This record gives sequence, structure tokens and C-alpha cells, in this order.
Amino acid sequence: MKRSISQILLATFGATAILWFLSGIAAPAQEVVIPSALPVESAVESAVTESPSSQPVPATSGYWIVGSHASPQSFDDSVPVFCSSVTHYDRCAGFRRTDMQELSDAIQPGVPVCIVCHGSFVSWEDVLKESRETWQWLHYACPNHPVQMIYFSWPSDRPIFSPVVQFNVNCLGRRAGRNGFYMASLVQKLPSECPICLMGHSHGTRVITSSLHLMGGGEVDGYRLAPGPFPQHRLRAVFAASAMDHNWMNQGYRYDRALCSVECILNLQNQSDAALTIYPLRHPFSGGALGYTGVMRKDRRHLGPYGHKIQDWDLTEEIGRGHYWPNYFRKPWLAKAIRSYLFFDENTCTTNADTALGNLDKESQFLVEQRAVAR
Repeated sequence: MKRSISQILLATFGATAILWFLSGIAAPAQEVVIPSALPVESAVESAVTESPSSQPVPATSGYWIVGSHASPQSFDDSVPVFCSSVTHYDRCAGFRRTDMQELSDAIQPGVPVCIVCHGSFVSWEDVLKESRETWQWLHYACPNHPVQMIYFSWPSDRPIFSPVVQFNVNCLGRRAGRNGFYMASLVQKLPSECPICLMGHSHGTRVITSSLHLMGGGEVDGYRLAPGPFPQHRLRAVFAASAMDHNWMNQGYRYDRALCSVECILNLQNQSDAALTIYPLRHPFSGGALGYTGVMRKDRRHLGPYGHKIQDWDLTEEIGRGHYWPNYFRKPWLAKAIRSYLFFDENTCTTNADTALGNLDKESQFLVEQRAVAR
């Protein structure tokens, strides 16, 4: 009897912890509507926290938001067909609705593209706000170098499947995997001359890993990408607070073809992340989250020759217990630390965190040191 009570208490504690952590970000279910012209929201601050008072002017005048909200999110009754919605943001004109053809025509061959993917429980209002801040964050790292940013948005805030948040998290995780088809379709529409950095947060890293797995010849939910000649891009990835099992890229596991199509992956590890700490509670046999454990020794053995493609940077002291995407993009020094992934610098895939942080300019090093002292 005591054992049963303790098990109930443990389960209750786990569910309560998840509810506590996610209660601040779960938004009510609503349709995503993109009007023909979207005003610039005055509530969106142009400055990023911890950045200098005078922001450099970005080398490009805007960025794109590509959404998969109109695409099938369950493959039980329909095949994965990418029905994209495209929004463009211009620094002077604000947001406006456009289409994939205009995006494709506007992409400059040879200039790096960064596709950013958000995690779960992100509303359309959050997308508008956080995409702008992310764009400013990336340009702060290299203000004189153009980066073409595409913010990939998937329906992560609706519908609410169950009053049990744990069940919703699992369902959204599976949905993230299915959206890998749509991210792969987006990548295939971009010029092959453009190197592409895929940057994801939380469940957004699952979208990216699924897309890499599909582009590497794998299948998701019984489907593969349609055969055909597609552009061959140079691909790299950056994971922040990755909410997927640490072994899913191992041979024989869910996304074992992912590393076949990417040069390298930078995994930003945080062993104090409150959400990832309770990640294993989502189901009885779940492994630890990649963003919490990093790539474990046994994983590298399973990965064999692909093991060197994943670099773990332990940012536990710098990030702390925070899980949200703003905990990362509101740190200008972090953008500078990862900029070599954006611009495909040589030797990037073998650079560790100590070396990257050590190469920062004095101003950025001061911010890192002040953050450590504050802790």
C-alpha cells in the first residue's frame, strides 16, 4: 500500500511540475490568420536585453516567416503536402503577406540562409515578436555580413488535445516530427548555392532532425520524401534546449539518417533546464533529453563515424534554469559564439565551447563573466 501511495505521489509531482512550468506559455487554441498587411506591433521592442544601447543596422532589410499551419498535421487520412503561408517583414514597411515564389526569387544565391524553428506552445503573436528579436540577435553577431533568415512556424499552440499537459506535450512532439516534411520541402525550394544553418529550440529541434532524417533517405510515419533531383545544400544545425531523446540519431533509432545529410550539429546543453529535467516523465521508457544529457558516450559508440558530427557546448552556468527561447536570443555574446555555424567557417565543427567563448571580443567576454558572477 505504501508503495502504491508513493508511486501516486511521484506521478502527481511530475504532472504538477510540468503544469507549473508550462502554465505560463500555453496559449488558448485559435486559428492563425495572416491578413494582407500586418502592422508593426508597438509592443515589440527593437532592442535586445543585454545588448548595447545602439544596435547596428542589419545588413539585410527584413526576413521571412514560413508557416505550415494549413498543411496536414496528421497523416492518417492525408499524405504530407506542404501548403505554405509566407509573411515578409521589412524594417520600414512592417509585416505583409506574400508567397513562396517571391521568397524564392528574393533569396540571394551564395548568401547564407538561417532557418529558425520555434518549439511548442508558441502563439502567432509570439512568432511575430520573437522572430524580430531573433533576426536582430543574429545580425548583432555580424552586422556587416548579410544573413537571410527564414522563421519556420508550425501549429504548436493548438489544438489542446487534453487537460493533461503531459499528453499535449507528447502529441505536439509527434506533430513536430511530422513537420519535418514541410521543413525539408522548404529547404528544397532554396538555391543550392546557399549554405543553410538550421537553428531550433525545444521541439523545434525535432522538426529539424526529422527533416534531416528525411533528406538523408529516412521515413517518418511511414512516408518518405518524393524521389527526384533536389538541390544539394551544405547544411549545419544548432540545437537549443533540445527536447528529444538523446539517442534518437543512433543507428536503428527514430532519426538514424539525420547525420547523413548534415555537416555538423552544435548542441547547446543545459543541465539546469527545468523543463528538460522532467522530460523523462513524459512516458515510462523515455530517455533523457538531448539538450540535458548531451550526446552520451554510448551514443557516440553507436554513432560510429558520425559521432564527430555532434558537438556539445555545456552552457549550464550561462543559461541556468530557463528553458524558453528568449533565454538564448537575449544574449548577444551567444550569437557571436555561434556565428561560425551561420557563416560556415572552416574548422567550426571541431570547435569546443571554451575555444568559441575565448575568441569573443572583450565586450562580449565581459557580459559572459558578469553573468557568471551574478550566478
